[in-house]
Amino acid sequence: MPKSRKRKTARRPNPPQLPVWTEDDGVHAILPGEQPSPEELEALSHRYQEQVRHSPIWDRMVEEFGPQEAERILLKFKAEVRP
Repeated sequence: MPKSRKRKTARRPNPPQLPVWTEDDGVHAILPGEQPSPEELEALSHRYQEQVRHSPIWDRMVEEFGPQEAERILLKFKAEVRP
């Protein structure tokens, strides 16, 4: 009988831990790379809003403010670049 072969898995190096923190005005992160274009920032904002919409905080927002006001507040959740 042939010996079973163990599959070799490629080891990926651990990505460096990037600084991420929260303050009163939102979540902040320092990321390497080029500054995103306005279209990329819009896409990031949309993705962020969708993540909030599918999180427990969304249910609390709707409960506290109602669906229309929660939607209006959600539009203020945006990705932005600061100098």
